[in-house]
Amino acid sequence: MSTAVSQALLLGLNAFIVGLSGAMAPGPYLTVTITRTLQQGRLSALLMLIGHAALEGLLLIGFAFGLQHFLVRDDVSLVLAIAGGAVLLWMGQGLLRGALTGRIKLRADSTQTGSPQRFGPILHGALVSVSNPYWTLWWATIGVKLAADGLAIGPIGVAAFFIGHQLADVVWYSAVVSAVSAGRRVLSDTVYRIAIAVCASFLLYLGVRFLLGAIQ
Repeated sequence: MSTAVSQALLLGLNAFIVGLSGAMAPGPYLTVTITRTLQQGRLSALLMLIGHAALEGLLLIGFAFGLQHFLVRDDVSLVLAIAGGAVLLWMGQGLLRGALTGRIKLRADSTQTGSPQRFGPILHGALVSVSNPYWTLWWATIGVKLAADGLAIGPIGVAAFFIGHQLADVVWYSAVVSAVSAGRRVLSDTVYRIAIAVCASFLLYLGVRFLLGAIQ
């Protein structure tokens, strides 16, 4: 095995482990994945990963043009925190209102208020990702370091980093979606609405937290 290939495999493993630790942390993407699984089922939730991966692929391309230096600027971080917090508050209030009023039901349809069905799963995955300023900060710091390690190896290194990172998301969220999907089959409408309300409340908490962090 050549040196470049062995280095790429090691980088891919590192990217998988680092990515898995990030994916497992509670946050808006995990919360929305659970909510979408409950409302739309396993496939719809997993399709969100395509939007998430596409956005990260665009970031990698942007790093080649120095995008990371722009993302870590204080004024940019402020705008991202405010915009992200506002998006999460908007999502959270819609879900919470739908759960409390009973407009959200276990067997969802496309007209339900507060449902993430207003977005396709791929767009929803990208929107939730970019609404989290910590996700942007991770990519502008840790992510760009790993990407630079990949560039030092060559194209095979960049590919190994990206694949390893995406595999971490696929492994973790496949497990989450499978677990939630199994529970969804035995949920009553009441328990279902309580679960949605809890997820919505967490999105509201994160939105407020991002906005307060921006103000402070």
